[in-house]
Amino acid sequence: MRVFGIELRRTSALVLGGLVVVLLLGLLFWLPPAGKGSTAWTRQWWTMAEWVRYALIFAWPLTAGAGAVQGLRDRRSGVEELFASTPRPRAQRAARTLAALAVALLAAYLVVVVVGGVQVASATSHLVWGWVPVALVGLVSLVAAAWLGMGVGRLLPSPLTPPLLAVGAMALMVVAEAAGDRGYPFVLLRPSATRPESVFAHTAESVSAGQALWFGGMAVAGVLLFALRRWWLGVLPLLVGAALALPVLPTTSAAATAADPAAAELVCADGLCLTRAHERERATLAGPAREALALLSKLPVPPTTVRELPNPVRPEPRGPEPTDAVWLDLDDLVYFRSTPLPATRITELLVEGAGTRECNARDGSPDREVVVRAVTTAWLTGHLTPLRNYLGEEDPELNPLAQQALSTLNARLAADQRAHVEAARQALAACTGTAWTALTGEPA
Repeated sequence: MRVFGIELRRTSALVLGGLVVVLLLGLLFWLPPAGKGSTAWTRQWWTMAEWVRYALIFAWPLTAGAGAVQGLRDRRSGVEELFASTPRPRAQRAARTLAALAVALLAAYLVVVVVGGVQVASATSHLVWGWVPVALVGLVSLVAAAWLGMGVGRLLPSPLTPPLLAVGAMALMVVAEAAGDRGYPFVLLRPSATRPESVFAHTAESVSAGQALWFGGMAVAGVLLFALRRWWLGVLPLLVGAALALPVLPTTSAAATAADPAAAELVCADGLCLTRAHERERATLAGPAREALALLSKLPVPPTTVRELPNPVRPEPRGPEPTDAVWLDLDDLVYFRSTPLPATRITELLVEGAGTRECNARDGSPDREVVVRAVTTAWLTGHLTPLRNYLGEEDPELNPLAQQALSTLNARLAADQRAHVEAARQALAACTGTAWTALTGEPA
């Protein structure tokens, strides 16, 4: 252990580990998509592992370049010929250096995972272990980058090797990211994962299996390039790893993700149905859900439950939805944010559009749909919230239209008011673009 400790201090392992921690945590805390919505890296176990993998798009090239710097050490120190003349096997001397980098990267990666895991544990009660292989593959890929960099640095002992290797690795990552579906399954050979889009879908097991074979072969290749005198032997594990991995990896982006039935399972209590993934939010949503159902009881055929939508993929525009429930998409409500929404605001969002989600139908007028949603909400709550444009200012065209539509609606008999609001609600739920006609009787 004493010798290993000396090797840790002599090499760039500790510096590299510190840089990886700072870079990964900096990206995860300051990269806007990683901290927002239900897929934030601190909210679910799967998304935490996938966001850490996504951040490797920057950490992996850095690690490969740092490994190349380490591979140049003997040449820079002028002891390469001296060590080559000793009877001690090169592989035995190289083992400690390889282990030092691996241990430093393991510690750095664990620090990042622990920081995320502590926050995830306080944000969700949905505990799963399927994310562990995704995280482990990320660790293997980092170690493989460092070892391959060491091998390349020894093979090409030039001061330009580390920066060129890092830039080349980054360029390959960008190309793979831009290739999209056209590059499958080759794009899955990159260490970074696709950014998570839903808490109800995750990286398929076949992706982790194929990537483990690929990065395992890369790690062995790096060891052989660094430790053996016959450099061409190091190419063989890389070829074998690719040959084993490509048949295992999915050939489309759809096959690269798998639905998570456990996360999407609904748990219902007191008229509120939430998924297992978001069961922790029941205490906050139960009150607003009851209040929303009480307001919607004014309708002739009111909904009886508030149900979360466990959609792995969010279609645009959405299709028709049944009207027996208020369908809840927490991301549509912008529910997950640094400052929690007040209970009154959550109630207003649930009641909006008479308990329907935004449709953005291709037929009809989107502006008229916005007005209908505001008017039906005002009829239920008793007050009309001003409509605002993209600048945050009150819309000079839609607000007078909403005031006129609400006045016309309130001038009708009570039974007619309920009938028109119910008809508008049915049209909004069906996503047909006819809600304006149903509410006012006028053509859209």
